[in-house]
Amino acid sequence: MDVEIVKLSSKGQFVLPLSIRKRFKIGKGEKLLLVEEKGTVILRPVKQISENIEDDIYMMHRAARAWQEIEKGHSKQMSKAAFLKELSTW
Repeated sequence: MDVEIVKLSSKGQFVLPLSIRKRFKIGKGEKLLLVEEKGTVILRPVKQISENIEDDIYMMHRAARAWQEIEKGHSKQMSKAAFLKELSTW
């Protein structure tokens, strides 16, 4: 997970850090999907959204809810193998 801090301009704009733009191959003029779920904001490049956008949006909402639980301290630690096994059941 990459964590970056960005500053909002007076026009409500921010610069998406170069490391993230490179990783996701996001270039000038690319569209991003923004999802807000109870105070958590998730951005995703539109080109990476599957044909079944409802599934993508559902997973983004689920990720936002999971992040809120982590922030509340409601999380558990597990090995990489255990995590991948649990993830495969999703």
